[in-house]
Amino acid sequence: MGLALPRVTIPAHAGASPFATDGGHAVSDRVDPRVWGKRRGLTGPYPLACHLVDTAVIAGELWDRYLVGRQRTLIAAGWGVQRDQARQLVMLWAGLHDMGKCCPGFQGQVADASGGLLNESGFERPAGWMHEDAILHDRASHLLLPQLLAELGYSTSGRPQATAAQQIAQIVGGHHGLYGRALSQREMLDPLRGAAVLGAGCGWMAQRSAHVLAVWDAVGRPAAPKSPAPAGAAVVVTGLVILADWLASNTPDVQRRLDGWGGDLGAHTARVRAEAQAVVTRAQLAAPRWRPASSFRDMFPHIKEPYPLQRDVADRLPWLVDGPGLVLVTAPTGDGKTETALYAARVLGDAAGTPGLAVLLPTMATTEAMWCRVDDFTARQASDDIAVTLLHSMAWLNAEYDSDRDRVIADERVSTTAQEWLRGRHKGLLAGSAVGTWDQGVMAALPVRWNQMRWLGLSGKTVIIDEAHAYDAHGHHLTQRLLEWLGHIGAPVVLLSATLTGRVATELLTAYRRGAGHTDQVAVAPQYPGWLHLSATSGKTTAFGPVPSTRERDLTVDHRIVTPTHDPAVQGGWAAAILDALAPLAASGTGCALVVCTTVAEAQKTRRMLARQWTTPADPMVHILHARTTHRRRTTMTRRVEQWTGPKGRRPSRPLVLVATQVVEQSLDLDFDLVITDLAPMSLLLQRAGRCQRHPRTDRPTWTPTPRVVVLTPQGQLPPRTWGEVYDVSLLRRTADALATLTAPINIPRDVQSLIETVYEAAWQPGQMQTDDARRIAIDAAAAAIADTAAIPPPHRTNDLHPLTSTLDPDLVSTRLGADTATVLPVYQHADGTIHLHPTRRTPLPAHPTRAQTRTLMRNVVNLQAHWMNGRGPDTNIPTTWADLPGLRDLVLLPHSHDPTGPIPWTATDGRTIHLHPIDGIVRD
Repeated sequence: MGLALPRVTIPAHAGASPFATDGGHAVSDRVDPRVWGKRRGLTGPYPLACHLVDTAVIAGELWDRYLVGRQRTLIAAGWGVQRDQARQLVMLWAGLHDMGKCCPGFQGQVADASGGLLNESGFERPAGWMHEDAILHDRASHLLLPQLLAELGYSTSGRPQATAAQQIAQIVGGHHGLYGRALSQREMLDPLRGAAVLGAGCGWMAQRSAHVLAVWDAVGRPAAPKSPAPAGAAVVVTGLVILADWLASNTPDVQRRLDGWGGDLGAHTARVRAEAQAVVTRAQLAAPRWRPASSFRDMFPHIKEPYPLQRDVADRLPWLVDGPGLVLVTAPTGDGKTETALYAARVLGDAAGTPGLAVLLPTMATTEAMWCRVDDFTARQASDDIAVTLLHSMAWLNAEYDSDRDRVIADERVSTTAQEWLRGRHKGLLAGSAVGTWDQGVMAALPVRWNQMRWLGLSGKTVIIDEAHAYDAHGHHLTQRLLEWLGHIGAPVVLLSATLTGRVATELLTAYRRGAGHTDQVAVAPQYPGWLHLSATSGKTTAFGPVPSTRERDLTVDHRIVTPTHDPAVQGGWAAAILDALAPLAASGTGCALVVCTTVAEAQKTRRMLARQWTTPADPMVHILHARTTHRRRTTMTRRVEQWTGPKGRRPSRPLVLVATQVVEQSLDLDFDLVITDLAPMSLLLQRAGRCQRHPRTDRPTWTPTPRVVVLTPQGQLPPRTWGEVYDVSLLRRTADALATLTAPINIPRDVQSLIETVYEAAWQPGQMQTDDARRIAIDAAAAAIADTAAIPPPHRTNDLHPLTSTLDPDLVSTRLGADTATVLPVYQHADGTIHLHPTRRTPLPAHPTRAQTRTLMRNVVNLQAHWMNGRGPDTNIPTTWADLPGLRDLVLLPHSHDPTGPIPWTATDGRTIHLHPIDGIVRD
């Protein structure tokens, strides 16, 4: 009983043959279809040989239709072969991924699935064969493959990690997202020694060899590579193997193939080839193709007059690019950095062969705003449909993104809708364009399961990292490791920043250069505003700037030393200073002002203080925006503020004061007439100042003719006790000192870089400042060391793939220090035992929520510091029916008891109460 196969001549070479013999005659040189590979969800067992061929054929289709030029070059050059041979090799390796299933442990899992094979001579069942977890089939593939590959000409002699056989075995063994430990020399030469459970009988050995031979023949009998490839190529191929396996394992497709199975593997292979294109197309996996754009104006026809920065990049960059590289853009907010980045990404992508696009931003709110812009850009500029995915933990709550409706609105636009498959776990970066939070990209630099899929997605894209200055020492080090790997695989990068020191810029560019193979040290001095280009090919850096700015302006800084109190009756106090600064707005009945507070608690107190001062309909309206509120309210408020203060916003009929925290600093295009802010490190103050009179307006109130920022510095201790450790004390002191020495308005952009360097890079000062600086440097060094320990090793130190993954759940790995949070769902418990999402008994808590109900629940959650919920009792437990529901299973209820007077806050073990205020969000008293 065997499948008819064409006769194949095995390449002659030294080494023992795994093709079993009995008295000099082959036990079997044909694949036995009773060796099964798939069973779950099918009407019968699906032959292993069929699944292996399916995966190989789909891998070939992915090579042709999904991989881009840079990825093909990376793989071919990595193994030192031509592209055609590289395609065949990738198909072969993908096809061999499940060879570990040709073992008694796997074949015995399902009763009678193997059709009596296990009772035949040559298929002995060693002790332990019945234990499913004795050796999982992915590890079995890793163990068995070197000797099987040896029959195809792969060398297994010498140090294992110096052989292609060991590397390919490790790639194949990693098809479930985890790399096994590298094999020893003994395991390479005799995989059955100490692992008899793999099956040492001549039947097992013959069938494994026959299956390898069948796949090798089906893909064109490629010759073996002579040596292993660099780590980047190996990781990308692993991702391709995983992707091909996922596509080949779609149960309805497998069932259809099983129904049409007639026992002829050659005919089966032909059928799979005929349908492979449809399989890949259905998954929306295709290399992006863009409409020709010879100029910036072609790419952005709606921009009638590009900003000087945009024009300078458009004039110079096309003549600089010679392949992969990095572009760093440093410019104030409002100078058109987003369009500059998209243009640079197209130019770099064309030169490098990476037409895909990934945009990474610091927050979910900024990510959602950018997704809309990239979605529109892609729809107008792509020549074929390109899915644009939104990547953050709450992306599915975005109604526009989660909708399956097609967003095609005119003939010149293509479809950008990401269908259900691409919105699945670990798949978002596989789309042609992806917009996500910074951690979605940086997770690739951490040893988590399935990070091969992130690298497969990133390796075909130009990666834009917005707000490159926005991360602490831990995040900065992880960003460096990400850049080092991106340089290694030849993925272009665009970095954007409004406030970046020379040291940080040098570290980021050095990481990318090092990954690209340039180890010499090069210092970078960012031009402001300006940009620079780094060639990954030559390592050469070319800088341009300062570039003229049409937004040059003088920013008046009103620096006040205040007593930290929210009592407006205290002269010289914090509250009195705010009311004084806002007096013209209140008196004139016109204008919009932003008040930025250091903590949520301070923002809540400020809003309540202002609300008590202004009680009539003619008084200014006061709103609050921060992260400690429900996703629904935060999204609604963000959109409302953008409608009022965005570039095309219409001012409200009453004066507006928005009290906010740091959420307004980054990427939101807001324009206020006046900004009042707590003292913060200089880079953040300049970010906040970028929200002051950002755009030309004809309705600017007369009481504030020029940009003005009021900075309130607390008298005495820095930081005050109520601020906690949000900001480093040395940066606060340095910023306060810099503000105190100002004798004239700050010229934007001319003075920005010098201010940044003064605060962040100035020499140590004697006394307390020196102590504070030393503490900051030590804390940053410790955070960087933690990041270095947590991250994957640099590519040039990665011969063994095992350290690139771990059993840690990606959902449990944090890219930020101190990020231990709890996701809480505020609920209201009534005397009759019912629980609702609203105190008025609206929206009862569903026992078996639908998708729509789940979306409603998740729009009402809030992220809190985990220790706030210490002492949780049974009343904080979710319904037991939610225990297996993604998204809901990790929630913690925040119960509000309810009596005739209203909701009663929940009390923690430390005696502090927590409740959801309808305006202020979560309040902790």
